[in-house]
Amino acid sequence: LCLLFAAIFLGYSYITKQGIFQPKLHNSPDVNISDKADINTNFTLTNQDGITISSKDFLGKHMLVFFGFSSCKTICPMELGLASQVLDQLGNKADKLQIIFITIDPARDTVNTLKEFHKNFDSRIQMLTGSIETINEVVRGYKAYVGKPDNDNQIDHSGIMYIVGKKGEYLAHFAPELKSQEPQLDKLLSLIKQYL
Repeated sequence: LCLLFAAIFLGYSYITKQGIFQPKLHNSPDVNISDKADINTNFTLTNQDGITISSKDFLGKHMLVFFGFSSCKTICPMELGLASQVLDQLGNKADKLQIIFITIDPARDTVNTLKEFHKNFDSRIQMLTGSIETINEVVRGYKAYVGKPDNDNQIDHSGIMYIVGKKGEYLAHFAPELKSQEPQLDKLLSLIKQYL
């Protein structure tokens, strides 16, 4: 029973650790359009197939961008599952949205590791890696929180999902809530549909 409570607490901690967005997000997981942040959404990284991918490749589409790592035991698989469901629910509108998962553990998340991990989720999701320096630069651009690895190589990080517009502009963000009674898929879909 203690382990169950510990697991729930750790999962909740992962999701509510929101870096610099803490002041804006402590009451609500989604952000009004008026709450713009100075986010740099640009990146050039390598995907799970070893292909160089740039944010500019998706101009004309919306992006849903979030950070994580393949050995994450809590929020990352949940968010990837949520992203896969979003694509399913969007139906023929899914081609208007590109989902981007960027690793925060590039030393372990090699192209081959991500290729294997990718098989568990919707094939339309792009999983990206790069050098430590490049990943850190992208993390800073998105103003995401990333902590140091613990003894089990788990990395504390923010669970924010960023919605990026057709011109590469930051539009809004969403932070899934474990304790919410409202289905997170419905909330995320509602936010995304405001822009598609």
